[in-house]
Amino acid sequence: MIVKKLNDVSGGGFPGARYNEKKIADGVATLMAMENVSEALRHNVETLHRFGLDASAEVERYMKENSKTYGNTKTTRFQFHVSASVKGRAMSPEELTDFARELMVGMGYARQPYFVYAHHDTGNNHVHILSTRIKPNGYAISDHQDRRRLNECANRILSPDIKKDIDRILSYDYETEGQFANIVKTHGYKIEKSLDGYRLFKCGGDAGNIAIDDILNRITRNSPKRKDRATQLRSIIRKYKSEIAEGKCQSVDNVKVSKGKKRKPVKAKLNTDIRKILDNHGKPLSEENCQRIQTLIDVLKTKFGIDISFQKDKDGRVRGYSIIDHAEKIAFDGSKVMKLSELIDFAIIPQREPSPLDVYRDLFTVEVGKDSRGNYMLINVKDGSTYRKPISPRQYAWYNGVKDDEREDVGLTIAATMFSEEILTEYLMRYPIHNHQERIKGMAVVKHRNGNYCLRAALTDGYMPLIELTPEEEAKFRSLHADEQARQDFLMSIAMLHLTRKDAEAVKERIKQNTQSKAGVRILPSRPQDYSPEISQVFTFNLANALSSLNVSSGSSGYKREHEVGNRSRYDDIDDRQSGTRLTM
Repeated sequence: MIVKKLNDVSGGGFPGARYNEKKIADGVATLMAMENVSEALRHNVETLHRFGLDASAEVERYMKENSKTYGNTKTTRFQFHVSASVKGRAMSPEELTDFARELMVGMGYARQPYFVYAHHDTGNNHVHILSTRIKPNGYAISDHQDRRRLNECANRILSPDIKKDIDRILSYDYETEGQFANIVKTHGYKIEKSLDGYRLFKCGGDAGNIAIDDILNRITRNSPKRKDRATQLRSIIRKYKSEIAEGKCQSVDNVKVSKGKKRKPVKAKLNTDIRKILDNHGKPLSEENCQRIQTLIDVLKTKFGIDISFQKDKDGRVRGYSIIDHAEKIAFDGSKVMKLSELIDFAIIPQREPSPLDVYRDLFTVEVGKDSRGNYMLINVKDGSTYRKPISPRQYAWYNGVKDDEREDVGLTIAATMFSEEILTEYLMRYPIHNHQERIKGMAVVKHRNGNYCLRAALTDGYMPLIELTPEEEAKFRSLHADEQARQDFLMSIAMLHLTRKDAEAVKERIKQNTQSKAGVRILPSRPQDYSPEISQVFTFNLANALSSLNVSSGSSGYKREHEVGNRSRYDDIDDRQSGTRLTM
């Protein structure tokens, strides 16, 4: 375990928010915990993250608002930023998050607002903790000998405990004793079969015995989780095999930085077992193919915490392989995921390139036309909803001025620009990220000063939106006078739709900001009808990315969003530094 306090920052700022949130937006980090923060901030941050957008402005603003000194201290070093990492996947992000909470208690930050981010852009699992030194009374938490105190506090938390390691090993999903033995080895233990089980050794010392009954009683077979994950792993492996074959992918571990800060690829140290694999014709693999297999092994371990090991027969030839998936804690016979012959075959198979517009094709179809009222666009959502809006002459000419095989893509681009709020609302209804029903503690229909009837919803955070009812909704409400439960259900559906639209509006505004930045324009036109084709394409791509992020289950699912960080900042090498407090587990 390595625990480091990152460099102090003067000026009362929290640059750690920008650093960690950029990692979120790049798809290489996950926000694991927000402690002692308001529900409003939690709601906003979770909404932006589910769309793959960063919340750095929101986090930094909140930290500054909760770092008022009232003249009680002269320090301007407000930020408290710590990282904690373990070798490889020895601890999961969840376990590191629990460690972070204990560390904050030990360092006197238990009641401070703080954030825990898990990063997965290196071969070692690690978390970053961001907090403020300023207490609610305006006094600063002492930072005297912080690094020494971090050392002592972490040592108390991570005192040697073999039982925890064994419990972690036994929590894996495995089908055979051989798979169990592979799990033990990937955790840094050596293993020997004993009369009544398996004896473990670590660093040359006896680490205890695991009874055979404890091993056999935990064997699982044909679990739905195992089948689903095998399908996911197959997709991951095929994707990276294709990228390696095309020269688009190299292992994070196989890059070195020269004195001139240039990143140069270096050859990976080859696993000796790879040379003992024979191809489909019974011949040894070429040197190029051996290196490709090694790169694949490195990438899977670095990016996803997946260990691959090979099994040899009595003649020393590789006849099979195993997979240990540390992210989901499952051990596989490799052949159940992908045959060895396919694993070692890097022939490029041509595939149709997916398009960002595919997310819209799955949701609606587009119609463009002209009538007495002018040019219009109609989208028919596949659940039956229909939306219609007028479009500009330029949009109409753009749609009709392209080739027939390009017209659908142009139509989807215009539709995404014009109906972005409706599309986001539809998606949020299909894939909700908040349980708005739990936020609503009361509802009442009231008469507004303008004479119209409105729904007033009381939320748990104190917000009380006033939602004007349409004539149709008012008539529907009156018709349910004999059934109070039906009335409440009807009002609940209106309130939930309103709250979902508010979330959609917030996300749309952030996508517009990103579009303005990426399109390189000073301001965006106030009406989407006036967007140029170039701006519409940028907006459509950003919206598609956000929708794709939403239609992904949460958790450690880095295989679904992979982006490489291109621009470096002064923080980018923090996770790879080896200085700081060193601890042994």
